[in-house]
Order: sequence, then C-alpha cells, then structure tokens
Amino acid sequence: PVPPVSGNDATIAALQLIIAGDQYNTISKPSEIVAGAAAKVAVGFLNGQAPKGETMLYKSPSQLFTPAVVTAKNLKAEIIDKGITSPKELCTGRYADGCKRLGIGG
Repeated sequence: PVPPVSGNDATIAALQLIIAGDQYNTISKPSEIVAGAAAKVAVGFLNGQAPKGETMLYKSPSQLFTPAVVTAKNLKAEIIDKGITSPKELCTGRYADGCKRLGIGG
C-alpha cells in the first residue's frame, strides 16, 4: 500500500482527487476571513497604526484561523454546503460516479 496523499488549499483538482479516491484529504482555510483580516491590518498600517492581534505568536501580534481538514466523509458539508464550490464544478467527467457515491448532486 502507498501512503495517503494529502493536500492544501482545497483546490478543485484536490477535491476531485478526493472524490475519485486518489487523495485522502486537503486543507480548507477561510480565505475570505484571512484576506479581510490582512486588508484591515494593511489599511491600519497605512494610517500609522501598529498591527494588533488577538494573541502573540513568536513575539508578534497574531490572529489565528482554524482550517478544516476535508476528506471524502465531510467534503459535502465543508465545501458544497458552505458554498465554497458547486457540484456542477466538481462532478464532471470521471468524477460524476464518485459524487453520487458521496451524496453530492451533480
């Protein structure tokens, strides 16, 4: 047996590989939340404000975000149900059968 294949960023390709059973998991990060927080810090910095964080990490003000580990078991709940992408985009070609198996409408 080969070791499980893992990924990062929950790309369409990674999600399709999970659907096909070729990849075990990927990581989904709350991109909009992270980008919004970064933009807020950048605007504050341009206005002469020191960055503020919810916590300190390595002596730097930080804001930590909780990613989701996406597997075949929770792909529908973490990706489809949250509106990150649609079955129409994922369930094409050879992935249609896997989507049906996972209860993802196509």
